[in-house]
Order: sequence, then C-alpha cells, then structure tokens
Amino acid sequence: MDDPALDAPDDLRLLAGRYQLCAVMGRGGMGTVWRARDDLLNRDVAVKEVTWPPYLNEAEQRAAGRRALTEAQLAARLQHPNVVGIYDVIEEDGRPWIVMELFQYRSLRDIVRADGPLQPARVARLGLGILAALRAAHAVGIVHRDVKPANILVSPEDRAVLTDFGIARATDSATLTADLLVGSPSYIAPERAWGGPAGPPADLWALGAALYAAVEGRAPFERDDALASLTAAVTDEPEPAIHAGLLWPVISGLLRKDPGSRLGPAEAERMLRQAVRAGEAPPRFSGVPDRGSHDARTPGAGPPSRSRRALGALAATVAMAGAAAAAIALPLSQSAGSSAAGSPASGFAAGPHPSASSPGRGSPARAASPSGPSPSPSQAAPPAAVVAAISSRPEGKAKGQGPKDGGPPAGHAHAQPGKQRHPHGHGKSG
Repeated sequence: MDDPALDAPDDLRLLAGRYQLCAVMGRGGMGTVWRARDDLLNRDVAVKEVTWPPYLNEAEQRAAGRRALTEAQLAARLQHPNVVGIYDVIEEDGRPWIVMELFQYRSLRDIVRADGPLQPARVARLGLGILAALRAAHAVGIVHRDVKPANILVSPEDRAVLTDFGIARATDSATLTADLLVGSPSYIAPERAWGGPAGPPADLWALGAALYAAVEGRAPFERDDALASLTAAVTDEPEPAIHAGLLWPVISGLLRKDPGSRLGPAEAERMLRQAVRAGEAPPRFSGVPDRGSHDARTPGAGPPSRSRRALGALAATVAMAGAAAAAIALPLSQSAGSSAAGSPASGFAAGPHPSASSPGRGSPARAASPSGPSPSPSQAAPPAAVVAAISSRPEGKAKGQGPKDGGPPAGHAHAQPGKQRHPHGHGKSG
C-alpha cells in the first residue's frame, strides 16, 4: 500500500459478524488495508477494503466488484511461502472485502526510504523470492499487475512476501468490464501503457523496475507525473544502475521494451542466483603473503627475503670475528713498543703491511704461510674490509666479487691485470 501510517478507525466496525476492524495499516489507489481481529478463530488478520476510482459509474463499479471477487477467489488458491495468503472474501456495502494473512513487516519501499539503497546481493535474494511468487501465480493463471516495492514485504530474515493480489486479473476469466489501466505508473510495462493486455511478461517488467528501485533508490522511469512516467516507460531507455553491479544484466534484461525479447522466469532465476553467489563469495586473499610481492630493500615493504636475512647474519658473524681480532691485535701492538707502520691506531687505519715477499706496484700482501713470521697488527684490517664489502654489497650481486676500492682480502690469489676474479680465486679473461 502507498501509505504506511497506522490510524484508528472512526468506529469499531464488525464485518460478517466476525472480523473486528482495529486500525488502518495503509491506503492505496485501489483500497484501504485494515488490521483486524478474527473473533471466530481468535487471530489477527489483514482486511483489504476495495474501493473504485471516482470516474467509474455505478454499473461499472458493480462489474468491477464482481471481477474483484472472482480474482480474489482465484488468488486464494495460491499457497506459497512468498505470497500473502487469502483467508476469506466477503461483500458488504456493495464493495468486496478481502481477508488476508497478516504480516507486520516493513515494505521494501519503506526499507529503502529509511536505510537507503540496498546491496545487490541482498536485492538478488529478495528478487528470487518475488520471482518464485510470480511463477506460482502465473502457473494458476493469475497476473498480479501491481508489482512494486510498496507491495513487497520483507521479514527480519529477508524473506520477501508479495501482497495485494486484490487487483490481479485472472487470465482465464472473462473480462467483466473494460480493462482499466490499474497499477503504479512508474512500474507499468510498455505494452500495458500502449493499451495491451497484462500478461506474465508485464509482471516480470515490474519486477525488474522494483529491483532497480531497490539498488538505486528510485524507479527507473519515475517522472514528475503519471503521464510522463508512462511516456518514459514506452520511449526512454533506463539509465544504467550504477550501484547494481552484477545485478544489472538481469535488471536490464527484465526491462526490455519488447515482451518477446524480455527475460523469461527461468533465465531470470539463473542470473539472480549468480548475483547472490557473487555477493556471498569470500574474499580471494588467502592470508599468506606473496613472497614475490615485496621488495626487501624498500623500508616498510614487508618482511625481508630469505637471501637478505642470510646475508645479514653472515655480516654480523664476520663483524664479531673482526671485533675479536681487533681486541687481540691491540695488546700485541702495545707490547711491541714500536712498529714500522707507526702507532697502533695508524696500523688499523693503514692498509695491509708490506713485507719482503709482497709483490710490487702497491698490491696488497699475500697471506703469511703457516711457517712464516707472525702477522703484524696491521694485518688484522682485512676482516673489517670484508664486513664493509658484504654489508654494502647490493642483493643479487655475483658472489666473490671484490670491493671496489681495495684488492682482494688476504688468503685469495692475486688478481692479474685484465682478468676478473672468479669466486674460487681463479682468473677469467674479461
């Protein structure tokens, strides 16, 4: 219904000796819905009072009343969890009254107005429920003719229930009067706006418009007045639903102008289920970081690589060895009293100490043989050079490549000019 207000009635009216009217639940173009009490069965029910447009004369109103009763009797055949059940149909004061199952749920229209547009996966689940209701109705020859968010009730568990079959037209019954253009202009299919019959494809069009409104917050062809809305439904294409996501293909398929090319119920159900699965799929992140996704040399870029950690451990070990060698060499230098290299401090600052066996041209000294003289304090410097070379060498550089400024550390073969140092000390032509 179009008015969600709940009003007290002017008088406590009793219908058919058993239905006590309590309050108005909503009003629409084709009647008023009351909350009532069934005194016979001791339960709460909803009662729809069907009213007619003022332009109908008395004869047309009587004919419309007979048709409404026939349609309500056919709708009472529907037993489906997504359809509001009809308990009774009575006639009083020349108008039909339809007694229905009471659901005190918010309508989809009220939910969108209060909470804003809904997520596509949730709308797809609601759409599956309404589609199931329409398929059940179409199977027994009933067309709803007024599918819209105001007639879709939503339970707290997101169960969608289609209500207001009071204006539905039975496709297998004779037309009692001229086929009125009944329904909300923003949800009327183009073929009906042209004056064509209201068949099952028209209900599917209205379903597509309702899904559009649920994800966008407005009907696809809503304009300033009813005539402009009907004209837009016939002539305009719907604006793309920017919030629909994977729901857009089914919405656009249901809103095709030509009923013959419009999505059928089976294909619409398949696409709605795809949208539900896509919305419920877990995120693809597995919780295990990609080892190749971080650069260990970039601060804050993630944990260092295995080779970087190994290189750091090696540098720390060599540094400790160098510190130990320096601690041993310092007392030895002090006890010697004097040295050709000068003071102990100058011995650590200078390069390798030359000896009689050293080659010329400024090359570093070879390592002393086990039988040769003990190394001088200045020969403790190479471990520090090794530490500096390792800690400053970029990751991925070839193993065994010597430092830029000095020669190879003690213990390695002397490099010949024009040859590149091999990791095992063998020269290789450049």
